[in-house]
Amino acid sequence: MKVKARLAPMACPQKYWDKTTEVQTPDDLPQEIIDEILDMWKDLKTGRAKDVQAKKRMIETYNTIHMTSYSPTTNCGSCISTCFDAIKKLYKKYSE
Repeated sequence: MKVKARLAPMACPQKYWDKTTEVQTPDDLPQEIIDEILDMWKDLKTGRAKDVQAKKRMIETYNTIHMTSYSPTTNCGSCISTCFDAIKKLYKKYSE
């Protein structure tokens, strides 16, 4: 994890990969994913996942939306915070 965290803000000098500091959220999410976000928010709204299954569901949904590969069992605070902030932003967007 330390190597990934150090390399994320850098681009490859030989152009094999780009910086990963910004992740774009697609504008047109399927209704089933929107429903999933709205449903899972009740387990996440305090800023802390209710249980391990809620955390796993949040990370898997984030991976699906943003096409990333965070481990569903991660305990990395930065990774979980990134997932939570993205889900929170989508919840606010679609709950209105």
